[in-house]
Order: sequence, then C-alpha cells, then structure tokens
Amino acid sequence: MTRWWLFLLVFSALLAGKPSTAQQVPLTPLAQQQGLQRAIEHYQKLMQAGTWDAFPEDICVQPGTQDRFVPKVRNLLCLTQDLTHCATQDSTFFDAHLTDAVKRFQRRHGLPADGIVGCNTLTALNVSPAKRLQQLLVNLARWQDSLYAPTYPQVLVNIPDYTLHLLNSQAQTVWKTRVVVGQVKRNFQTRQINSRISYLVVRPTWNLPKSIIKNEIIPAVRRDASYLAKNHMDLYKEVRGRLVPLGVGSVNWKTVDATKITIIQRPGTWNALGQIKFLFHNPFDIYLHDTPAKALFHHPVRAYSHGCVRVEHPDKLATYLLSPDWGKPVAFSLQAQKGQNQQVFLPKPVAIQIRYFTSWIDAQGVLQFRDDVYGLDAVTFPLLSEVH
Repeated sequence: MTRWWLFLLVFSALLAGKPSTAQQVPLTPLAQQQGLQRAIEHYQKLMQAGTWDAFPEDICVQPGTQDRFVPKVRNLLCLTQDLTHCATQDSTFFDAHLTDAVKRFQRRHGLPADGIVGCNTLTALNVSPAKRLQQLLVNLARWQDSLYAPTYPQVLVNIPDYTLHLLNSQAQTVWKTRVVVGQVKRNFQTRQINSRISYLVVRPTWNLPKSIIKNEIIPAVRRDASYLAKNHMDLYKEVRGRLVPLGVGSVNWKTVDATKITIIQRPGTWNALGQIKFLFHNPFDIYLHDTPAKALFHHPVRAYSHGCVRVEHPDKLATYLLSPDWGKPVAFSLQAQKGQNQQVFLPKPVAIQIRYFTSWIDAQGVLQFRDDVYGLDAVTFPLLSEVH
C-alpha cells in the first residue's frame, strides 16, 4: 500500500460527529476538522467510483436551452451533491432545478452565481475528485496545525476567499466584508499572521515603503516631474534623525538612491490608505486599511495590493471593534474624529488571524472551495505525503 493511501486511511479514522443544524457552524479547528473529514470521505468514494467525466474547455451551456452536455452537467452536480433532483438525469433540457444547482456550485467555489456553465465554472467542474481530495487534506492539516490555536472574539481574514470575518466568542460570524489582498507575485503576497489589533488611525498619512519608492515612484517621477504634487506626496531626506523637506527639482531622479529619501502621502480622499487603518504587530509591516479604489471590491478575484489587506467597509469594522458589545455595536462616526493621524484605541485588543484556507465548512454547513491563488496547496501537499 502506498504512503498516499496510508495517509488517507489515517485521516479517515479521525473525528466523527455532525454539527448541529440549529446554529452556525463555528470557525473553530474542531468543527472544521469534523466537517472536512466528512467531505474527505465523500470524495474518497467519488474517486474510487471512477464516474467523474471532465468537459471540453470550449463549451458554454445556458439555462433554458437544450444541449447535449446537460446530462453530464446534471450527473456531476449530483455527484457533488449540489443537485438533489437527479431523476431527469438523461434530459438535455437545462431546467430551473439544474440552474439552481449550478448557482449553488458557483457560490461554493467563489464564482459569480449566474447559472451559466461557462469558462470559470467548467474549470471548477473539471477538477477531479483526486485533486479535491488533496485540497481537503491540505486544509484539514492547516486546521490541525498545533501552532494555530485561535482565541475569540477574532478578526479572521481568509486570503483565498478575499473575505474578512468578525467572529464572536463562540467563533460564529457576526459580520463579514470583502477584502483585497496581496498580488500573486511573491514579494507582494499577504502573509499569514497571528496578532492583536490594539488601535486604529483616522485620516492616516502614508509613509511609502522603500520598495515602492524604488520600483514605482522614482520611475513615475522620471516620466512626470509633477507626479508627487498630483498625488499629494511630500519629499524628505533624513538629517540627524529628523525629516527635512526636499524640492523635487533638487533631486537627480536618474541616480537617486531610494533608501536615502522619504516620501509621505498626505491624508485625504486620495490617500492610498483611505480614511482608516488598523494596526497590529507583525514582522511584515502589514495592516488593514481603507482604500479609494472601491471598484476592486466588485472583482471576483481580488489580489491587487502590495501585501496589506484593503477592507471594503472599514467604518463598519471600526464600529464593531470599538464597541464592547458586538451584539449592540455603537456606530463609529468618522466625522466626529478630528485631526489627522489620530490614534483611537480599542476597549481591549482583539485577536486577528490572517490565514490561507482554500477549503472549509461555512456557517451554514456548506463545503467551500477556492482557487489556490498563491500556489501554497501545491507546495504543501507533497510535504504532507512525505510526513505520512
């Protein structure tokens, strides 16, 4: 017997029991392990049955139409348990029941739920049971990681889902919002972090990182000498521990060393950090913040930042974090806060976890899958196979 099958058998012996359907499934290691274990058992059976049949990649199947691929769509969604009305399996008509099942499948995979079996939906449908098993096992191991011992209440950011959850003391979601995370490029990826948020800053300035000054700002100023002024940025040099203003014309932008200058963007609606940022200790200089680029939150794939996490509704997040009772949050008023770079401390620090889960059980007990945006599943699975 291969190590792979030994690995599966070890996990198959773990954790039984079903969560109560009367309340949310909590985002705790134990509840997630139980749910993922049941999913592992299901996908083991699918893999052993050998009835999975992939689609051509150049088709598009629309609701309300007759199509020869409809029976195959219906069959796969019966296997994934997204479709419960499987009696009409041989019909070529894309009916309402199948449309609902496609939308359910799309929601479970983080896709726009339009009911159309197009390119992205086909890509998700074509992932084999064996690949899904690998994904489930990797995420089960993440929830079993002894270093992951979360405390609640908690702010949880799941990178592949591009979502922030606010979890109460029972690890149940009381509020969630969309986020933008770091780009796929390795130097810009959002890192996994375990920390505590102690305070937020209203109308922050932005001290540009040296890497951004070097790779983006200096080339921009070379093309347009007014770039800093247009973007409300001030230029400084450090002299004996203090910042001294510099004129743009006093710098040779062809030879300037990015480590020798400081650039700060003034507070305002133009500021890249928006109106609020949330601070927590970590070695990567990552934080949560607002952004003026609101349109990005409507993209299904939201990996655009340099590593920090942009929050769609930071004022609502501030409302919760500044309220001692999250069941009765007191609205946070940005207008009531005066001045710039103003620190506002939380009643008590709140745990924050930035994690990487490409599969989990949501609050309604539904199995979720997301794309391995940073390729971490592909790196982790071979390591698990070696261990087991």
